[in-house]
Amino acid sequence: MELRQLKTLVAIEDFRSFAAAADAVGLSQSAVSLQIRHLEEELGVELFDRRRRSPQFNAKGRALVEHARKVVEICEHISRHGAAEALEGTLMLGAVPTSLDGIVPQALAFLREYHPRLLVKVVSGLSAELTARTRSGDINTAVVTEPHQLADGLTAHLITREPLIVIAPPDAEGESDQEILESGPFIQFDRRAWVGQQIDQHLKDRGIHVSLGMEINTLEAIARMVRCGLGVSIVPLPTGRESIPAGLRWVSFGDPPLHRSLVTIERQANPQARLVSGLVSALRRVSKLGPVVT
Repeated sequence: MELRQLKTLVAIEDFRSFAAAADAVGLSQSAVSLQIRHLEEELGVELFDRRRRSPQFNAKGRALVEHARKVVEICEHISRHGAAEALEGTLMLGAVPTSLDGIVPQALAFLREYHPRLLVKVVSGLSAELTARTRSGDINTAVVTEPHQLADGLTAHLITREPLIVIAPPDAEGESDQEILESGPFIQFDRRAWVGQQIDQHLKDRGIHVSLGMEINTLEAIARMVRCGLGVSIVPLPTGRESIPAGLRWVSFGDPPLHRSLVTIERQANPQARLVSGLVSALRRVSKLGPVVT
């Protein structure tokens, strides 16, 4: 169910015909008819008595249009409130390097477009370091890998879940993730990072024996090493990336595939809570994730 369908429904009630409603919402009469038909199919009920020359709301339609009017009014109020309450000030944001390679730049671009007076200063670091800086108040919020246990005084907001994938040169031996990982030198994601610890633990849990070749803390460096044939690795696929980097073979890690969750963290008594809320909304817009709070 979409807001535009509800607006069309209200316009039909207000203007008493499909043709007049079409003019009011800027659509053709056939487009209005198609919207209503799709809405009826989704709900599984008919909303109009079509035995008359000009279709009229039936009892179910009259009940729904009153609810639709309330929803439209609420959404318009939210829109006006958001436009009047532009964000401004300075937000100190920490972000793990993998998020800077995916979701964070797109979210910041969205914030700049709609809140030009908001200045976001970004520092990069590992999840543990950024969590400590957030807790001390050195930074206002941070995008980190979800911790096993959240430190006292902090709250977290789930942003996205990213699949972990095995990447290898195109000519790597093996078909399954385990076969590929055991076929050559393993390029380990830095185990100081929480996602690196997650990968290391899962390898141990599954009894996958890898031959450690090197340990690196950035996605781009790992991808370049693998592309040059120096080994295989396990990395998160950043939200916001449309495809795997060229020149790499990949398979999912685990069955079902293992994921890592990215969250924003902030102090429970955060003086910049409103700015953080705007950032969370932008990040979720990029990730297309619903309003989930952990």
